[in-house]
Amino acid sequence: MTDKMPVLLRPTTQTVHTYERLKQCSRCGTYSVLWHESCLECGSQRKFLSVHDIVRGILRRNLQRDLLLMAAGSLAAYFLARSFEQMAAAIAGGVLLIVLYVLLRRRYSQTLQLVTLRKLLQRESFGIREGLLLDVQDAASDIESENFKEAYEKLREIGFLITGNHIRVLKAFCLNRFILRSDMELELSSLIPDEFEPSFVYYLNEICKVSPQLVKRDTLDYVMKHRIQIGGMIEGRATLALVAAAALRVKEYVFEYSSLLYDFVEDLPRERLLRLCRLLGEHPDRAAELHQKTQETARRKYEFDPEFQGFI
Repeated sequence: MTDKMPVLLRPTTQTVHTYERLKQCSRCGTYSVLWHESCLECGSQRKFLSVHDIVRGILRRNLQRDLLLMAAGSLAAYFLARSFEQMAAAIAGGVLLIVLYVLLRRRYSQTLQLVTLRKLLQRESFGIREGLLLDVQDAASDIESENFKEAYEKLREIGFLITGNHIRVLKAFCLNRFILRSDMELELSSLIPDEFEPSFVYYLNEICKVSPQLVKRDTLDYVMKHRIQIGGMIEGRATLALVAAAALRVKEYVFEYSSLLYDFVEDLPRERLLRLCRLLGEHPDRAAELHQKTQETARRKYEFDPEFQGFI
């Protein structure tokens, strides 16, 4: 693909849980996962709360409410008392109840936070979805204005919570506009589409060149499923050969995807072919046909190469 641009991608923020990426506008309640300081819905500046902030606010209000109810109950008992002993018992009972309540909340604070968080996410699921759709629209407007870098960075953030095929295809579409480098924070498994998608295959071709370690079993399964369509594309055979070479990074892939390797043994570069010879030499009976073709190819191309002598 022509007209590719060099980019320096914004680093992603690592979180333990995906919901931690969410933030909510304290003015209108709109959710977002983007880094904007202004709300996409109401335009408020710097009025966002994290999910943890929201949970802490809920727990704080609940604590204040419960303490007020207990204090009110104690005072009511105090004013209804008919003797000094009853009045003292009402106040002492109220103080003891409040102390016990605070101690129990402190002891089970983590469990209470998790329960409150779960209820919040369930209650706000529709609002979260609507907020993420606003984020998607914002990224789409960047694509329309050909600001592919900004669009991809936004889609990447959105993709942590929305993993639908549409988001994956758009991310691959944007990535195909960049000059990829091995030092970039790239993704592959999270981009695999539901069906055959040429833009993903174009991206896969580049990934195999700069970061072949990203080719995992899910990518190989996709290639095996759509290898006929991929082979029919421009540079399709070259892409399949690159994928086959990348598969050699994991020993078990050699035997699981031996049919793919069999078709592209002759396209493997010297170092990849040498590794294939070594792996097959350890288990010659597991992929007999591939082993035979690999020996024949090595004999024909590297008959006098000393490193191949033990395999031909």
